[in-house]
Formats: sequence, C-alpha cells, structure tokens
Amino acid sequence: MALGDRIKEIRMSLGWTQDQLAKEAQISKSFLSEVENNKSNVSGERLLKIAEALHASLDYLMKGAPASSDTAAKPVEIPAELSELAEELGLSFRHTRTVLSTHQSLLARRSSKDETPMTKEGWRRLYESLKPYME
Repeated sequence: MALGDRIKEIRMSLGWTQDQLAKEAQISKSFLSEVENNKSNVSGERLLKIAEALHASLDYLMKGAPASSDTAAKPVEIPAELSELAEELGLSFRHTRTVLSTHQSLLARRSSKDETPMTKEGWRRLYESLKPYME
C-alpha cells in the first residue's frame, strides 16, 4: 500500500471528506487528491501537517509500520473548560490542540509539578496570547 492509499484509508475511517482533511492540514483539496491518488509527492512539512491532522504517525504513513511503543500517540484529552472555550470561540481541533499542548509544554518546564486546574478564563488568556502566532 502506498502513502496516498494510507492517507485515504485513515481519512475515510474518520468519516472525513477531502475538504475536511485539506482544511485541517492547511493544504488544497486538489493537492490532497493528487497525493491520495499517488500522483504527487509530498514535502516533509506538508506530510507532517497531514499526519498531525489525522493523528497518525509518520512511520505508518510512510512505511505502513506502526509507531514504536515508546512514541505511540496517546488519545488527546481536552479539559472541559478548554472544550467549552473552543466551542464558544469556534476553534478548530488543531487550534484547540495547539493551546493544550502549549499548556502541557509550559507545565513540563516548570520545576514544580503542582498543577492547579486551568479555568476557562485561564485558557482564554493562553489562547489570546498564542492567537497571533497561529495560522
């Protein structure tokens, strides 16, 4: 099975149209169609965007191999407060996940692991500070 076939297989298993995946991966639908039909090569940057949108490993997309157990993706758990804010602001899943992963990165860098739960207003402040850097 080729790269394009694996992308299409995952997209269809998610019930997504090419339009949906193209939007999430920030690529054109026509380019995605060419990739899925194995008529066009994809750059590493674009492949990474597709993989992130599909929550798939690059290993799987490129080689058909599952990710190694130490790098296997864990399900994304979005806190209720962030989920409410995302719905209120109409954020895409990708933007919501960016806010969440930024928060997790900040926590990982702190010496103290005492985490107080974020409030909806805290998530809003974090999103507003990140917004200028999101596409």
